[in-house]
Amino acid sequence: MQDRPGQAADAGGENGMRPAPIAVLVYVIAFVTGAIVMSFEMLGSRYLNPYFGSGIYTWASLISTVLAALCVGYFLGGWIADRIPSAAVLGVTVLIGSVYLIFLPAFAGELLELLLDRIDDIKTGSLVSSFAIMFFPVVFLGMYSPFAIRLLLRSTEGSGVTSGMVYGISTAGSIVGTLGTTFLLIPAIGSRAITITLGVAGVLSGLLLIASPFLFRRRGTLGLVAAAVLAAGLLAATAPASLGEELVDRDLRAALLERKDGEIDHIETEYSDIFITKRRFELTMSFQLKGWNYTESVTNLLDPYDLRLAYSRAMTASVLYPDKLVNILMIGLGGGSISTYLGRFLPETAIDTVELDPGVIVAAKKYFGVRETKKVRYLEGDGRVYLTRNKGLYDLILLDAYQGGYVPFHLLTREFYELVKERLTPGGAAAFNIHQGTKLHDGTILTLKAVFKHVDLYPSGRGEVIAMVTNAPIPDRDALAQRAAALQERHGFNSPLPQLLAQRSEAPTLKGELLTDDFAPVNLYDAIGEGRGRKK
Repeated sequence: MQDRPGQAADAGGENGMRPAPIAVLVYVIAFVTGAIVMSFEMLGSRYLNPYFGSGIYTWASLISTVLAALCVGYFLGGWIADRIPSAAVLGVTVLIGSVYLIFLPAFAGELLELLLDRIDDIKTGSLVSSFAIMFFPVVFLGMYSPFAIRLLLRSTEGSGVTSGMVYGISTAGSIVGTLGTTFLLIPAIGSRAITITLGVAGVLSGLLLIASPFLFRRRGTLGLVAAAVLAAGLLAATAPASLGEELVDRDLRAALLERKDGEIDHIETEYSDIFITKRRFELTMSFQLKGWNYTESVTNLLDPYDLRLAYSRAMTASVLYPDKLVNILMIGLGGGSISTYLGRFLPETAIDTVELDPGVIVAAKKYFGVRETKKVRYLEGDGRVYLTRNKGLYDLILLDAYQGGYVPFHLLTREFYELVKERLTPGGAAAFNIHQGTKLHDGTILTLKAVFKHVDLYPSGRGEVIAMVTNAPIPDRDALAQRAAALQERHGFNSPLPQLLAQRSEAPTLKGELLTDDFAPVNLYDAIGEGRGRKK
């Protein structure tokens, strides 16, 4: 059946529009909306995982919700397009769904907490939660493709090509959205910033469609549209820089302060049992291994940048050693105290934290309130594997990875230390948290000295010692003291660097056996066990 003559000429029911430019705009926004939908589906896992886990039920709920929303959106989009075939109306539908995305981070946490409290069954809870946060915007964004096809069709002769073009371009956008979000955006910036960026891109697209009747009445409007789309892309790319920069969720911590003292949660993972415990204003993360309880992290709920453990304060003295501090790698997350502390006082420094146990990352975000930003990232993976696969260089590498009472053997060997050395920039440094008073301590120091020219020790006074290592020349004591004073004045660290520097001593010459990949009996050398652990 032929379209009405006036309708075919303006491709949208608005007299005066030129069909070619508006067709370009419609196709471009088809790509954008396709990318937004699939990017948002990937983000859905980041919203739901802290509450309902990352298992098959969560993903089944997310996929089903998106498919159901698209199903409804396709029907509604086609139905409305037949009655009001206007580009401005299409723009309104994109605008509604996109505005929702901008505001979603403001209420998603409270909504999911409410549903978690009301629904015990993880299957039902994940499905209901998925519908609660995702169904509405995807319906409106899903209306785009059938609506766009209706606007572009001038006769039935080209319907197949037009439909194929719209769905093909939209699917291409979906591929870019899926891969771009999972491979690039999630590792680089926080979920809140990504969600808001998607919303901003959608809002700009919707406004362009609404304004299109006016834009296409003059010549050269195709260039204007291209410029507007380019501006939208630039805005979307730069938006995360000013979003989500708060390193901790203070509202979450304030809510935890109101809870009763005692055990908050027990999380079982494939690596360990994680216990979250509150005592007055302190929140503790501890691991239970073979019946023994090991404290991994303690945070002050009143002040997230107050380092409660002596070893963590000593480890921050490592900032004295590199020539510059553009980027830092930390292996081992715990409650995120050190990474958030350094991120707070070194805001221009990029910090990557690699954690083997995904349950630790979940607990750190859910209870300790750590947040990812453009500069601070939390990555799942084995620290040594990460260094092997990623060839990038760091100015400072920190190791605080423990499995119960000792560091996993493959993170204590000469080969691992050689790998760390290869991943340091010229003038870079590394710091390692090790235990005192065991045969493993002597072997570790001996191995570090076999790889690095300079090894300084910073005893915490609580059984741990931080070994600072570098192959760059170390300033003499007076020059190092001047550097500590200058950095302290510039950054205002909570734990003053001059006081930490006073703990410094050079590593002594020790006897022992070199730890290698071939020979590293860590669990035998580290006679901590019952002496360090505390029976739960």
